[in-house]
Amino acid sequence: MFFILTKMVALLLKPLNILLITGLFALFSKRPRLKKMAIRATVALFLVFSNPWLISVLSGIWETGHRSPVDIAQPYDVGIVLGGYTESLTAAPPGVLTFSRSGNRLSTALLLYQRGKIRHLLLSGGSGRIIGTEQIEAQVVHDYLLQMGVPDSAIWVEDRSRNTRENALYSEMLVDSLAPGARCLLISSAWHLRRAGACFDKAGLHCDTFGTDFFEEKSQGNPFRWLEPDWKALMKWECLMKEWIGWLAV
Repeated sequence: MFFILTKMVALLLKPLNILLITGLFALFSKRPRLKKMAIRATVALFLVFSNPWLISVLSGIWETGHRSPVDIAQPYDVGIVLGGYTESLTAAPPGVLTFSRSGNRLSTALLLYQRGKIRHLLLSGGSGRIIGTEQIEAQVVHDYLLQMGVPDSAIWVEDRSRNTRENALYSEMLVDSLAPGARCLLISSAWHLRRAGACFDKAGLHCDTFGTDFFEEKSQGNPFRWLEPDWKALMKWECLMKEWIGWLAV
């Protein structure tokens, strides 16, 4: 029930859905005063949600896990890679994985492993679909890492979790059974790490964090780019609003 509830809340937190609701209200409202208010709200929300500067500033405040591989002096026993970085619905040749924007979660973990900063990779992620079926991400990525030359003995698979809360619960159980007391490094998107870290702390598995694919952007010396509406800003707002609500619920 909790899992279904989180999916419903996430649906309501999509900026495009919010804009659609206010826009439809403005379209069908019979009262002139309410119609005018709805139109103004729709325009104001669009300007807020599409502004790249505002979401970049908020991301910089929220994101965590700012580290570099050179900062890791003592190798971690386990690097826990949170799922959600493959595109299971995207058309691709057989045997070829398609990665989303969050694919840096895996590439960073692989880099840390190859540099000897982590000894084992724990892939945490099952299927988060309510209706229909999809590939079990951790299992597919396990096969991918084998192709990349990572030995099977260095890969641990947690393939039951459907959300971050379950990532933490099942990962804690797996680490406790295979390597009690292991030093763990939690690897995920920087905008996701604050909530993820809280979930892992609550589950009893305390981890250091390593952030990837940050939402915060650099100005590049062109202040005018901050004035142009950007569709990517809407996507970032969707992710951050979900994280804020989820963090409060931990």
